[in-house]
Amino acid sequence: MTDSPRLALVLHHGIESGAELAAYARLAERGRFESLWVTERYCHEETVALLGYLAATTDRVKLGVGVVNPYTRHPVLLAMAAATLDRVSSGRLLLGLGRSERDVIQDRLGVPYERPRRRLADTVSVVRRLLAGERLDEPGARGVRLALAPVQASVPIYLAAIGPRALRLAGRIADGVLLNAYAPVGYVRWAVAEVAAAARAAGRDPAAVDIACMLVVRLTDDPASLGPALRRRLARLLDEPHVGELLLEKGGFDATILPRLRAAMERGSEAEAAGLVTEAMLDAFYVRGPAAVCRARIGDYRAAGAALPLLLPPLSSCAEVAERLAGA
Repeated sequence: MTDSPRLALVLHHGIESGAELAAYARLAERGRFESLWVTERYCHEETVALLGYLAATTDRVKLGVGVVNPYTRHPVLLAMAAATLDRVSSGRLLLGLGRSERDVIQDRLGVPYERPRRRLADTVSVVRRLLAGERLDEPGARGVRLALAPVQASVPIYLAAIGPRALRLAGRIADGVLLNAYAPVGYVRWAVAEVAAAARAAGRDPAAVDIACMLVVRLTDDPASLGPALRRRLARLLDEPHVGELLLEKGGFDATILPRLRAAMERGSEAEAAGLVTEAMLDAFYVRGPAAVCRARIGDYRAAGAALPLLLPPLSSCAEVAERLAGA
């Protein structure tokens, strides 16, 4: 295991029972996966509950959350959850934090969304100090000290990041960075350089920041059959302001398609927008195709600096991906 390339598995939403979740836990334990991650998406399965169940049904694999945010979970509650999960997993927790998005936090959930990067940096500090056993007496944590301690001397904290300021923040303060799903290799190469430069500027060894990247995997012998669905999903991603520009430009693609794509989305014509997504873009934003092609693509991400590829397949193909790509 120690000589194998690092690899992780991410569970998609749609788990319907404890028995199903336990089956995925056994799958990760049997495979060559270093860690097993769950994501958080509102109105789907609740993340901390999933991790608690996984902690009880696994023995070896590390357990990651990618990611929770400091708006819907108070930093003290995050520290409580982290300490508890680390204890019940015997020291296997990887804590992923992110700032989420204004349209989710404020527009949909009604929670004020202010100074997201500062809020995230402050949360990292509070969580770390509480996990270290400190007593805090400051706004938002008056006379607060945890009554329990994690098993790990320092629970690794990963920060989700897309843009340059978030990447630099991760380079300055985080144990790891979680790069966005649907990231082309060229973007990953650029993002790794941003994280490393910020780490060096902060007097840190860039190697101390673990680079993880979620890879959307579609294992298939007929990639063309998936084209329409993949194009629509990618069109929705590129419709996001700033994100579309960043991923296309750093990925080596022409970002001048974005005004036309966004105009089509504004008119409600997702099919027209998806028509602007090329085959080359699908090849760059997804890990798709037969097993040999997917393994080569995973190698490309490693060469670009993604030390820990996180494979994110649909649940329906999770077992096949684990079996055929776990040695990638």
